[in-house]
Amino acid sequence: MFSPRLLLTTSLLLTASCASPLKHFSEPLSQPAWSDKGKGTQTFGVSTGWAFYGAEAEAEGVSGALVDQGVPDTGTDDTDLRPNYGGAVKYGYFVTDNLALGLLAELRNFDADPVSPLSATLTTESFTTQHYLLTSRYFLEPKGHENRLRPFLGLDLSYVPGVDFGSVRVDYPASTGFPSEFVDIDAGSYWTLGAVGGASYLLRDNLSFDIGAFYEWSITPGEKRLALQNLGGAEVDLEVWPEGLLVFFGLTWYF
Repeated sequence: MFSPRLLLTTSLLLTASCASPLKHFSEPLSQPAWSDKGKGTQTFGVSTGWAFYGAEAEAEGVSGALVDQGVPDTGTDDTDLRPNYGGAVKYGYFVTDNLALGLLAELRNFDADPVSPLSATLTTESFTTQHYLLTSRYFLEPKGHENRLRPFLGLDLSYVPGVDFGSVRVDYPASTGFPSEFVDIDAGSYWTLGAVGGASYLLRDNLSFDIGAFYEWSITPGEKRLALQNLGGAEVDLEVWPEGLLVFFGLTWYF
C-alpha cells in the first residue's frame, strides 16, 4: 500500500547517506551551482537501482470446471517479485527554471514466488518487463555543500506493453488427481503511476549524481485468459496488479 511517509523517509535517508561522500568525487565549479540550469536546459541520464516489489493476482473462472451452476470460482493471492537486474535511460527538458518534463525507458527482470489465486499453483521462471514513462521533476532550492544538492519531487506515468511470462507450470492439488501442465502466459499491457522523491548532486558543471525512490502502483492490470487443458479445457481470466517501492541512483548530463 502506498505510504507518502515511507517514500519521503526513504528518499531523505538515501540523500543524506550519499551527500557527504560525494564531496570527495566532485570537481570545482566554474560558476555558482545550478545557476546556469533552468528553462531550456536539456538532460540525458542513465540509472539503475533495486525494487521491493510485489503483485496481486486475481482469477475468475469463465467456463468448465471453474464455473459451478453459473457461479464462477474466484480468488486472489499475493506474490513477491524479487529483482535480478534493471536499468533505465532518460531525457528531460526544463520547461521552467524548476520544472523538468521527460521521457524514460526502463528494463526490469524479476523472479516471482508461486501464486495460487484459485486452487492451482502457478510457477513462472524469471521474466522481463519494459516500461515507457512520462516523467516530471520539480526541483526545490539547492542545499548543502556549495549548494550542489538539489532535492526534487515528481510524478511518473508508465506504460508497460505486455509481459511475457513464458511457459508457466500449473500444479493442481493432489486430491483432484489432475496432472500438472504448462501454459503460455503473455499478459496484456497495463499502466502504472509513480510518486518520486530524491535529489541531484552536482559533481561538475554539467554532471550530477542522482539518488531517490519512487512508489509505483497499477492503475490498470495486466490481463490474460488461460485455457487449462488438464482441467477439461476450463478457462479462467487472470489479472495481475503490480505495486512496490523502488530505489534508484544514476548520472545526469546537462546541455
